[in-house]
Amino acid sequence: MKHILRQFALTALCFSLLYAVVIGVAFIVMPDPPNVGWLDLGTSSTTPYLTAPKHFFLARDVLDVPDPKVLLLGASNTLVGLRQGPVQALVPCAKVSNLAIGSANISELRQLIGLLHEVQDDAARRSNIFVIGVSYGMFVDSELRWPNADRHRGDTDLDVERYRYGFYRRTPSGPVAVLPPEWLRAGVILIRPYLLVEKLARDTTVAFRRMVLGRQPKLTDAQRETVVVSEKAKGDALVYWRQNMGGTNEISQAQVALLRDMIDDLLRSGEKVVLADLPIPNWHGSASIYQPGYARAIETVFNSFVGRPNFQGLRMADLDGDQDYFDEVHPKPHLARIWASRLASVLDPFVCPERTATVPKGTLQGRFAPAAN
Repeated sequence: MKHILRQFALTALCFSLLYAVVIGVAFIVMPDPPNVGWLDLGTSSTTPYLTAPKHFFLARDVLDVPDPKVLLLGASNTLVGLRQGPVQALVPCAKVSNLAIGSANISELRQLIGLLHEVQDDAARRSNIFVIGVSYGMFVDSELRWPNADRHRGDTDLDVERYRYGFYRRTPSGPVAVLPPEWLRAGVILIRPYLLVEKLARDTTVAFRRMVLGRQPKLTDAQRETVVVSEKAKGDALVYWRQNMGGTNEISQAQVALLRDMIDDLLRSGEKVVLADLPIPNWHGSASIYQPGYARAIETVFNSFVGRPNFQGLRMADLDGDQDYFDEVHPKPHLARIWASRLASVLDPFVCPERTATVPKGTLQGRFAPAAN
């Protein structure tokens, strides 16, 4: 028995040393991005994490800092229309993070906030300024947005990342952490070799996957500026969004209520919120069966928080020119710069009060003020 235990201990030691070497090689081949106190999920494909949901889930602890933090939440129109770099340049008094995830609904935003809070202490939470960018496509229930066979029905992209490496386990009452949040960084170090293998596989099969799946390379900014959306593309977009909304005829009122509750919870905890109603081109808004109901619902949400401490609203309905969008929801770069300027005018009175008079004002509602006791 002693001999067996001795051999087992030696085997475990050798395996541990070998795995430590593999981890070291992984860090040399694929070094970690510098910890600068902010995240930009728009650059996820160039990081060890590859995708926005994985990037946020595994790197969210870098946001556990007491500095003022502007956290941009939303779907792909927030990712494209409120880029981290331009917003950061206009709001130098805070660390700006773009945490938008493509195809996100309100439920996934709530999950993201919960996962962020898990790794933040009280001081870090108090310095959070959430910018929640919304449009009608985010108001669909998870079971309709993610019905696919590649996951449990209703699992968001963040849910997939919870379970991918065993950091969480699935239970009848929801996900339960296997790895305590304070050990997140250690867990990420241990799975480093797997991240390297995944990145090498992704990088070496780019051309093959484009050929087989028919995916086109992303447009450059210069190309986006020249796009004219055809009538066929408009019709295809309306069909796509009908499918993406689960074939329903109206937005989910449950998601509207969840947005209202989420904002209320953040304000009660002393955090700050900017709710941004992100515009879409006029042709899309006029033809969509969802836009009228969305417009009424978002107005009720705005009205719910008028005068609440630490809340501001941003409306940009005037920025709906058809020629200013390269598809049905995403602004061209010149319009994205205007979005960023409008947002900065809302944020400046709080994070950069000395610059308030020098930045063009957007459409404001509400005010920043100390939270009520």
